[in-house]
Amino acid sequence: MKPLTKRLLNLALIIGTFVIVLIIGFQDNNLADTVRTLTKISIPSVVICVALYLAYVGCDCVSVWYFLRRQGYKISLPYVYFTSIAGQYYSNITPGATGGQPMQIYYLHQRGIPAGVATSALITRFFSFQFMLFVLGTVAWATHYDYVKGEFGDWYWALIVGYVWNVLVCGMLLTFSFFRPAVRWIVNLVLKLGAKLHLIKNPDKTGEKWMRSVDSFHNSMRDILKRPVDMVIQLLIGGIQLFVLMCILWFIYQDIGNGQGRFTQIVTLDVLEYTSAAYTPLPGASGAQELMFTQVFSGVFGGDNIFPAQLLWRFFTYYISLVLGLVAVTTVGLRSGKSLREVASIRDEVEAQKGNDQQAEPRGEAAEN
Repeated sequence: MKPLTKRLLNLALIIGTFVIVLIIGFQDNNLADTVRTLTKISIPSVVICVALYLAYVGCDCVSVWYFLRRQGYKISLPYVYFTSIAGQYYSNITPGATGGQPMQIYYLHQRGIPAGVATSALITRFFSFQFMLFVLGTVAWATHYDYVKGEFGDWYWALIVGYVWNVLVCGMLLTFSFFRPAVRWIVNLVLKLGAKLHLIKNPDKTGEKWMRSVDSFHNSMRDILKRPVDMVIQLLIGGIQLFVLMCILWFIYQDIGNGQGRFTQIVTLDVLEYTSAAYTPLPGASGAQELMFTQVFSGVFGGDNIFPAQLLWRFFTYYISLVLGLVAVTTVGLRSGKSLREVASIRDEVEAQKGNDQQAEPRGEAAEN
């Protein structure tokens, strides 16, 4: 399937899911009532929600920037912030969030960061977020057990599945990050299958390039083990990133909720709702997030307000990333003389780009701009 066809299908899936959500929502909600409820959210709340999302992206940026700085690569903070916005955009328009990291790796590589090192930075950031999701989710679940079970109701099983999946993801990330034989085994397996299916023309040459990136990746990961304080800082950033994202719903709740929930209860439900639906493979977990939100928060917002609350929450945590990301990648594409189509197609060439890193490239300074 051609890259452009894939992107069009992903876009159609996102739009289609949104339309289905609207159709289902308006079956039980009057349009005028929904609009009336949406207008109840105050301008200060809107500003705060946007600021919280930008802070969420900012944590992503700081995590990557700090990792690269500690590895000896100087790169400007604004540029890394752009790569984080672009990463969120491509993650949210591709199934399983598969497009975000390759695009971030590409953009970082454009500033002299080897693909293996860039991959290490993104894996560290992702692990930190997932690990803190596990830690904070566990604490929140344990301290609000009865409340959580009551609000999830018949969908309590989805929380258990999501929780187990998150634990498995953290375990796999640790294995791939620090157990080199496991990664080499997977690379060799992919090479053999690719050669048999005639997808890889020169497996020896391709394998050599891939192994160089694997070595670069593991060297970077070993370095962070030598500096445990750095790992603690990354985990703190991941915790803050998760917290600011979860706070968005609180400010929506302040304006259109039933007023009976405490801050810790709303954040607890939001963390666990995220856990229960984030593993679904659709772009932005579309459909699953809306379904779980309706099931979990119907008692918190009430039947009349749950649909407007879902629209606001989804906009400030998902659709805003599509708007900002589209503006960012289009602007950079125009500045570089490339069309949006050309910029987007780079994602499909990143794997080939990874193999071009030097086998033993000394740590130096990447461009500051």
